[in-house]
Amino acid sequence: MKDLLRRPLVKVILAAAVLAVLLWSMNRLKEVLTPFAIAFAVAYFLNPPVNAMERGLDRVMRRLPFLRQRLHPRMAAVGILAVVVAVAAAAVLLFVVPAAYHQASDTAAKVPDYLKILRAKVEPAYERLHVRYPQQTEEAQKRALAFLKDNLPQILSPMTRGLSAAFSSLLSFVLTLLNVFIIPVFAFYLLYDMNEIRAGVRDLVPFRHRAYLSSRLGEVDHLLSAFARGQITVCLILGSFYAIALTLCGVPMGLLVGMAIGFFNLVPFMSYILGLPLALLLSWLDDQSLPTLGAVAVVFLVGQFVEGNIVTPRIVGETLGLHAVVIMLAVLVGGTLFGFIGMLVAMPTTAALSVFWADLRDWYLGSDYYRGDPTSTR
Repeated sequence: MKDLLRRPLVKVILAAAVLAVLLWSMNRLKEVLTPFAIAFAVAYFLNPPVNAMERGLDRVMRRLPFLRQRLHPRMAAVGILAVVVAVAAAAVLLFVVPAAYHQASDTAAKVPDYLKILRAKVEPAYERLHVRYPQQTEEAQKRALAFLKDNLPQILSPMTRGLSAAFSSLLSFVLTLLNVFIIPVFAFYLLYDMNEIRAGVRDLVPFRHRAYLSSRLGEVDHLLSAFARGQITVCLILGSFYAIALTLCGVPMGLLVGMAIGFFNLVPFMSYILGLPLALLLSWLDDQSLPTLGAVAVVFLVGQFVEGNIVTPRIVGETLGLHAVVIMLAVLVGGTLFGFIGMLVAMPTTAALSVFWADLRDWYLGSDYYRGDPTSTR
């Protein structure tokens, strides 16, 4: 039995079986594990600044022994971060949320006027096309109505299922609120123990593989840091810029649209595909003037220029090192398999796998299978 377990093929099969069981278990328990996964991601995101704050507080507390005896630097760093996050959340709830709600309510009240504007613009163009191409326009209209009739329930069903699952009963509503409070609580608990968790995971790795995995996981951590911490920071900066600028330009729901455009940068090219057209459409529906549309376009161009030449290079640093085709393929595969969440995690996951892909390629190029036996061809 021991000889059988030592065979490389058997080890690969057992590892694949363990991975399959783990993925199946995670899929079955995804509703329970989702809050913990979000909390762990938040703790991972905030761990480096807490480490830096802990080192600074440790130097200060060394000069104050009485304070060091009563308060650990790590606990003080986590507590300061908790206060900062709570103040920021309170500021958002007190100032940003009411303003965004006011903009959304005003936009909702103007929806009938927007529909009239669209109808006034679309109907003359449709009539002109109908006069010249009556059969083609009628066929196009029938196909468009059939598409909406067949696909609109499918488009809306994920949202309706999510809302009904969250608020269909008092119990599910309470569980939803509980998850909202559980995530920050567990995030700060995990943040306090994050260094010990990482050290514990490292200690579980066999000694013969520890040096290799430590070096490679360090590279993975560096890549994920460049994406997760840096890119989200960039999205917050860009979202704030777009929210303020579009609001000043008079774009309906400028705060919400601006923050959405900022976070579109998480998915490659999404800000170009959805961000600018959305802002231009809303601006055109509210005020059909070329200067306003030009101002919105200028805001977008300035934001993209600043993001590509100043903000991202300084905050994110080096890129993930992936070809654009690979990035788009990863985003498409992730979106197809796991929806919007899959699109978000496709890039960092692919970048992490690329670290081990280089070693796998080197191993394959040095293998006997690749090099072959020169004497066998004689």
